[in-house]
Amino acid sequence: MSRRSVSRDHFRGLFALYAFAAEHSENHDGAARLLHLFISSQSISNDLLDYWADRADAIGSETLGQEQGLRAYAVADGNSHYDHASAFLHALLKSLDQRPH
Repeated sequence: MSRRSVSRDHFRGLFALYAFAAEHSENHDGAARLLHLFISSQSISNDLLDYWADRADAIGSETLGQEQGLRAYAVADGNSHYDHASAFLHALLKSLDQRPH
C-alpha cells in the first residue's frame, strides 16, 4: 500500500497554521473559530479523511491548498461558519468535485 500524501495530522495542522496566522494578524475571533475547527478535526472519520487524501492526490497540492486556504480565510473573516471540521471538509470536497477536471 502506498503512503498517503496527506493525513489526519496534515489536515489538523493546516487549521493550526491558519489559526496562528489569524492570531498573528490580531484577528482573535477568526483564530478562535479556526481553533474550534482544529479541535473538532480530531474526530473526523477515517473514511472521510481517506477520501480527502485521494482527492488531494488526484488534483495536486497547489489546487487543494488554494481552495482550502480560501475557505479557511473565509472562516477567519467570519464569512463562513462550520460547526465541525467535518462540515468544512465536506464543503471543501464538494467544491473540489465541482471543479473542471
